[in-house]
Amino acid sequence: VKEEITADAVSLCIQGSGEPMLQNVVIFDIYRGKGVEEGSKSVALSLHLQNDLQTLTDAEIDAIVSRILARLTNQIHAKLRD
Repeated sequence: VKEEITADAVSLCIQGSGEPMLQNVVIFDIYRGKGVEEGSKSVALSLHLQNDLQTLTDAEIDAIVSRILARLTNQIHAKLRD
């Protein structure tokens, strides 16, 4: 994300996604340096997903993460780091 976007803003954007399986978002690292575009930073997050009725499948998890990534891209112009 661009430097002016706070890590909290990234977390709030995810929390506002309305994903019912999303229980918690934890920021565990912010990196600036080699491999990150100048004027940007990398924000590493852990997403805690849970379904109380059944185990989530890989396909369900992938779909949730894809929707969250699309929201981050559309709302704060974030992109997944290679």
